[in-house]
Amino acid sequence: MAIRLSGMNSGLDTDSIVKALVSGYTTKKEKYEKAQTKLGWKQESWKSLNTKVYSMYSNISNLRFSSAYNLKKTSVSDMTKATVTASSTAPNGTQSLKIKETAKAGSLTGAQINASSSTTTLAQLGYTGGDAQINVNTGGTTKTITLSATSTMSDVEKQLKETGLNASYDSNYKRFYISSKDTGVENDFTLTGANAAGASALYKLGIAVGASADGTRPNPYGEYAGLSGKNNGNTQQNIEDARNAYVTAADNVAKYNAQSSNLLNAITYGNAYADVQDFYAAHSSADKTKLETLAKLGSGRDSAVIMKNSDDSYTTYSLTTAKDAKGNAVYKSVDGKYISAEETYTADGKTYKKDSDGNYINVADETDKYSGDTAKLTKNVAYHEVTEKISYTSTTGEGDDAKEVSYTKVGDTDEKLQDADGKVYTKRADGKYYADGEPDDSKNGITIKSKADYTSKEASLTNAEAANTAYTALTNGISEADLNTYTANLSTVTAFESSEDTVLKKDDDYTISKLTEAVHSAYADNGGKAGVQALISGTGAYASGSDAADNSYAGRVSALTTAAQTAQETVDKNSIVKDLAAIKDTNSEEYKAALSKLADEVDAAYDLSSSAQYNTDASKIDGKDAEIELNGVKYTGASNSFNINGLNITALSKTSGNDEISITTATDTQGIYDKIKDFLTEYNNVINEMTKLYNAASAGSYEPLTDDEKENMSDKEIEKWEQKIKDSLLKNDTTLSGVMTAMQSAMSSAVEINGKKYSFSSFGIHTLGYLNAADNEQNAYHIDGDEDDTNTSGNTDKLMAAINNDPDNVMTFMQQISNNLYKAIGDKMSSTSLSSAFTIYNDKQMSTEYSNYTKLIKEWETKISDKEDYYYKKFSAMESSLAKLNSTQSSLSSYFS
Repeated sequence: MAIRLSGMNSGLDTDSIVKALVSGYTTKKEKYEKAQTKLGWKQESWKSLNTKVYSMYSNISNLRFSSAYNLKKTSVSDMTKATVTASSTAPNGTQSLKIKETAKAGSLTGAQINASSSTTTLAQLGYTGGDAQINVNTGGTTKTITLSATSTMSDVEKQLKETGLNASYDSNYKRFYISSKDTGVENDFTLTGANAAGASALYKLGIAVGASADGTRPNPYGEYAGLSGKNNGNTQQNIEDARNAYVTAADNVAKYNAQSSNLLNAITYGNAYADVQDFYAAHSSADKTKLETLAKLGSGRDSAVIMKNSDDSYTTYSLTTAKDAKGNAVYKSVDGKYISAEETYTADGKTYKKDSDGNYINVADETDKYSGDTAKLTKNVAYHEVTEKISYTSTTGEGDDAKEVSYTKVGDTDEKLQDADGKVYTKRADGKYYADGEPDDSKNGITIKSKADYTSKEASLTNAEAANTAYTALTNGISEADLNTYTANLSTVTAFESSEDTVLKKDDDYTISKLTEAVHSAYADNGGKAGVQALISGTGAYASGSDAADNSYAGRVSALTTAAQTAQETVDKNSIVKDLAAIKDTNSEEYKAALSKLADEVDAAYDLSSSAQYNTDASKIDGKDAEIELNGVKYTGASNSFNINGLNITALSKTSGNDEISITTATDTQGIYDKIKDFLTEYNNVINEMTKLYNAASAGSYEPLTDDEKENMSDKEIEKWEQKIKDSLLKNDTTLSGVMTAMQSAMSSAVEINGKKYSFSSFGIHTLGYLNAADNEQNAYHIDGDEDDTNTSGNTDKLMAAINNDPDNVMTFMQQISNNLYKAIGDKMSSTSLSSAFTIYNDKQMSTEYSNYTKLIKEWETKISDKEDYYYKKFSAMESSLAKLNSTQSSLSSYFS
């Protein structure tokens, strides 16, 4: 940098002169700075708007589904006993509820002890033992804490808390207060001594609780002590006997429950099966299998074909919405068996899609599509059937005779390859292939290099016919009600027969297969439906051999339920061996160690059961499960909250005797209205802001201020100046216009429901238009009769009327509109080379432009600096010359003085 002298000899204002000389460069730099400032403001404006658009985009995502509008409300006749809310799946109607018991947490109030503060030790309470081990069982998990004579009340409290309990010592009342953190029987707790010292410590602490007076709570050591054979050395054998009883009972519980469930389902199945067979016999002389196949298609018949196979079975195909690479429709079977959009095969100018069975279904020819309401097939569906052949490129021969030859895989393995000439090559140990009959060292051995594509052959569905037409022909003359009943029964039959037993074994009674066979035989051999009903009611021949008092299916269910309850009692009685029973290998070291450990605990409990002391004035309240009855069915749970068939029930207090609470559930029409109103409010806020930005007044000649310009203005003037520019940045912006147009088009589109077209105006929702709307609000929607809208509050409320009359219609319309808007915004937010994903403006492009301005500004700053240095160097030289001239003049003057 040049030395910058400031006119010491010339008397000139060098800085001002240089500033004037480089002013052209400075103006250029300021131009880019202002442009960058405006671009930065524009980015901020877009970011703010994009945040609001993306928020709306995210919110309307759920509005595309019926669950968003399928709102329910409930009323409860006695809200002091229970509160109830309903989810979208709750059925409308009135239900009865009884609160038999509310859930409680286990709690213990200790006996009063002589501990004046939390620092009192066990020794001061009279404890004289060694390490006191105490088992704390919470929620079925046992943790052991260890105390000593020096342990304080605070130490006891801390260790109890570490096991998962609430625990505190109150020095005012000199008692421990202990409780489980959660309600319910399974979350209750017990405190027992793991050794004699532990039992003694519990007693000194005032928290040793024995059996309850009413017998509902047993001796805390009794369950373990009952298995002890300490006196005769039979403890381990007693434990293993209990384990075997537990395993057998647990298996029986699962078995009986599975059998009773199958029997209950078989009652519904049997009646449905009989009705389906009666339907076939009374209404159809055509092929039953064909009718059954077509019925299972349901609405899929509208775009399906059916083909009879050589074994008299039927295969169905339907058009899918999937497209191949050329945009052609893809055929698939309705049952999902023939689905594949990944692989294609081209032959004879046609494109084929491969299905999971290896068949290539033709999708290239548009004439393979269906036309007309009856889905008439205008052309047979052609497909390619893949063989097991795979082409290979290989090398045969050696040296100059080596050449590539194509071979084809045959069979299920790659052990043999067949050439086009018919020779078969076998794979040898060295991995090469030799023609059969040639020696292993033959020069014709080949090495596989690469695998090519599948080969295939063409076939044709020559017997295909339109499914809808075939179904109509088979069901001609049958009423719609009868058809609906038939299809419902068929669905029940299919569901039962396709289900599988996961608990029952093949030889067990009441398996799906045995019950299915029994129903089929009863229908075929014993008078049709009457035979099935006799089977189910227990009055027919097929009931013989049952050892149940009531041979009906319902009676057998009752007997199995009782048997399951009895088995469960055995399971509960032997629950202490649950962990041991979980170890399947009784010869493993893990099992032996667990058995030995449990035997020690059992014998220790035996010793303690007769010697342990209990605090009779300590009070223990056991944890309880909540119990309710909904429509006469009992439900229990560890908490007071139940979620049953869409109802969220919270039990508050018990109902008296047979008193019932009424729960009434209905469609929440106000909730649906509010959901639509909230959607429109958010849309209006966004579209109004867009409209305001697009129609903003021009900033004219206003440009961002330089620092020098700001010095002559107040802060308020600066803010007002800059705001005028910021408000105008998106005026007439083409990107903004595109987003607005897409949104408006989506909102104004018509939706067809059951052959009738609807728009927002159909439900009393509309814009006010340019003449009636406030500035920049001409694109906003208003609801007629909305009490919060002064523009339309006096109009008839068509929206609420439509929701009350046909909520499904309104919900379907809103789903489609939401879907249209979601897609329109999503398309505008898609990633491009100029914009990022989920961004409606060209943020990448703007970021690049901003960086380019930074580079330009830096370049011009360098130019200004260089030019200033140049001029200052010139002035410096001038000042030096003037200094020398002044010095010479002074010297000459001295000669004449």
